[in-house]
Amino acid sequence: MADQVTKDKQQQQQSNLDSYFKNTPKHSGKRLQPSSSPDNLSPSMQQVEKVARTANLDSSISGSIVSEHDSSEQIISSIENETVFKLSDVVCATLKNQEFLDSIIPLITEKVIEMVKPKIALIVDECIQPHLLTIKHNKEALILKDVELNNQKEQINSLNRKLDKIEARVEEQEQYSRRTSLRFHNVPAPTDDKGDIIKPIDTDSLILGICHKQLKLKLDTRDIGRSHPIGEIKDGKISIIVRFLSYRQRQLVFSNKRKLKGNTNKTFIAENLTKHRYNLLHRLNTLREKGQINSFWTHDGSILIKQSENSRPKVVISRQDIYKLGGEVLEGDDQKED
Repeated sequence: MADQVTKDKQQQQQSNLDSYFKNTPKHSGKRLQPSSSPDNLSPSMQQVEKVARTANLDSSISGSIVSEHDSSEQIISSIENETVFKLSDVVCATLKNQEFLDSIIPLITEKVIEMVKPKIALIVDECIQPHLLTIKHNKEALILKDVELNNQKEQINSLNRKLDKIEARVEEQEQYSRRTSLRFHNVPAPTDDKGDIIKPIDTDSLILGICHKQLKLKLDTRDIGRSHPIGEIKDGKISIIVRFLSYRQRQLVFSNKRKLKGNTNKTFIAENLTKHRYNLLHRLNTLREKGQINSFWTHDGSILIKQSENSRPKVVISRQDIYKLGGEVLEGDDQKED
C-alpha cells in the first residue's frame, strides 16, 4: 500500500513538470523543436529534464520524493530568472544596434505624426480662421494694386517712347537750324606790334580773309549774317562760328574746305553740330584709332561712317549705333542723351 502511494506522488510530480514545460512560452523568433532537442533547451532546462528522467528511473527510492520536489521548484525559479536576464541582454543589445534604430525610429516618427497631425491642423485652423477674411481682402487689394502698377508702368513706357521721339525731333530741328553755319578752327588772332591780341576781334574780316586768300572765293560782308569767337584763345589761335545768309553760300565755302589742307596754321572748317553729335564724333574717333572703323565724316549735319575701305557708308544717329560698332558704354550713358 505504501509503494502505491509513493508511486502516485511520483506520477503527480512528473505531471506537474510536464505541465510547466508545456505552458512555458518559447522564443517567437526561432523554429519550434521537440522538447528533447538539446539545441532548444537552456542548461537549466536540460537539468530539469535530467532530474525528471532520474525521477522515473529511481521511482523505487521513496525517501527522495520531497527533496526532488524542492529541487524542481528551485530549478523552475532559476529558469524564470535566467529568462529575465536573457531578455534584458537582448533588449540592451537591440538598443545598441544602429541598424535597428535606423529602421525603427522612422516608423515611430510616422506613427507619432499620424497621431499629432490632426490636432496640430485643428489648432492652426482655429488660430487662422479669424484672420482669413482680412487676408482675403488684403489679397484682393494687392491684386488691384498690381494691376494699377502694371498700367502705370505701361503708361510710363509709352511716355518714354513719345519723349524719345520728341527729343529726336528737337535734335533734328536744332541741327537743321545750324545748317547755314560753319565753324572755323585754328584761326590766327590779329596782334599788334607788341604781339598782343587786338580786341575786340573782327571775326568777319578774319573769315573773309580766309575765303579770299585760301579758298579763292569772292564773298563780302553781305554774305555773312553773323560771326563770333567760341571757346578760349590758345597759342594765339581762336575758333569762330559763322552764320551765312543762305545755305548755298555756306555750302560753297564748305565744299572748298579741302583747299586748306596742309596750311601752316592747321586751320580747318567743320559743320556746326549739336552737342549730342559732337559726342558721337568723339566716340567714332576713338573707334577709328582702335581700327574698329575705317573712316567717318559729316554731311549736312548727318554723321556717316565706313567700317572698311570698300564698305558702303552708314548713318550714325545714336549711342546705340556706336555700341553696335563696338563702342564702350561710358559713365552717364544710362541718362538721357543731350
